[in-house]
Amino acid sequence: MNILLCSGRESVLERWSSILAARKGTIFKINSFEMLQAAVGQDQPYLLLVHQSFVDRQVIARLCRAVPNSRIFILSDTPNVDDGTLLLKLGVIGYANTFIAPARLIEAVNAVLSGRVWFGQEILSRLIRSITPLEESAGGSEPPQVLASLTQREREIALLVAEGLSNQAIGERLYISERTVKAHLGSIFAKTGAQSRVKLALLISRGKK
Repeated sequence: MNILLCSGRESVLERWSSILAARKGTIFKINSFEMLQAAVGQDQPYLLLVHQSFVDRQVIARLCRAVPNSRIFILSDTPNVDDGTLLLKLGVIGYANTFIAPARLIEAVNAVLSGRVWFGQEILSRLIRSITPLEESAGGSEPPQVLASLTQREREIALLVAEGLSNQAIGERLYISERTVKAHLGSIFAKTGAQSRVKLALLISRGKK
């Protein structure tokens, strides 16, 4: 998938471009809104790395609707939980600091290209809690049908993910290692078809209705 780097600051474009230069595919530098409109109008799937100061939230929302086959990753000079939560709800697939370390930017790009989301744990936890309130997931009702194929331990972990707990917090709650939690999550994602914690929480939430 080709990558569009979008920023009004040449120094930012050069930094991102140099970090991602070794990746396969073409990298395009976009430094004006007109160039961005022309690029997304070609109806091709892209990964868009967008400097948050380059566009406002309304433009981001329109981009998410206009290019559903593309993936939009927002980078901010001052990332915060409130903005990140809103962007995730709009359909943005990643959110990080403009000056994220090179190795982490490469890791983030690989993650979103594989279909995962890239947000801080606090942002993910807040969104998941808004999807699946704690009082619902902690109740004594029957587990959602989507969890039927899981083992008892996997169901426990899936429901704790739906509460917004991190892997470390889940491990502490269940007295197992974080590595064990990650292994169970891999199995949970494979069995349910969910590709991320947010998608798993959505499946569980819908299964309760």
